[in-house]
Amino acid sequence: MKSFFRLLIITVSAVVMLAGCAPPKNVVQPTQEEIEPPLSNESIKVDAYTLRPQTAFPGSTIEISVQYTLRLPKNKSLVEVTEIRTLVMGTEPVELSRKKIIRSEGSHKSTIKFSLPMDIEKGDYTLRTVISTPAETKTIEDTLTIKKKGR
Repeated sequence: MKSFFRLLIITVSAVVMLAGCAPPKNVVQPTQEEIEPPLSNESIKVDAYTLRPQTAFPGSTIEISVQYTLRLPKNKSLVEVTEIRTLVMGTEPVELSRKKIIRSEGSHKSTIKFSLPMDIEKGDYTLRTVISTPAETKTIEDTLTIKKKGR
C-alpha cells in the first residue's frame, strides 16, 4: 500500500511539474475599440444653401440648392443620406421631395425645383431642408415670401 501512495505522489508531482513547463498560450487582449466602441465621427457640414427666388408669385418656379460635406469613420466608405424638402404653410407641412441616396465621403450638391400652386395665399412660408444620416441630422430653414401679382 505504501508503494501505491509513493507512486501516486510521484505521478502527481510529475504532472504538476510538467504543467509548469507547458508553452504559454497566446492571450489576445481586446483592443480599446472592442471594449468600448468609438463614438461615431460621422458628420454633416452644410457648406452653402440657396433659395431662388426668395420672393415669388403663385405659379413661380422655386429652386432650392444645398451643398454639404460628409465625413465618415475610417471603417466606412459609404452612408445612406436622406434629403427632405418641406414647405410649411402655417402649421401644415407639405413635403416637396424626399430622396434616399448612398453617398461617399466628400462634398455633395443637391438641388430641387418645384412650381408654386396658382392658388397659394400670399404671405411668408418656411422652406425646410433636412439632410440626415443614421448618425446626424442637419436642418436648414429659410423664408419664402409669396406676393400676389400687381400688389
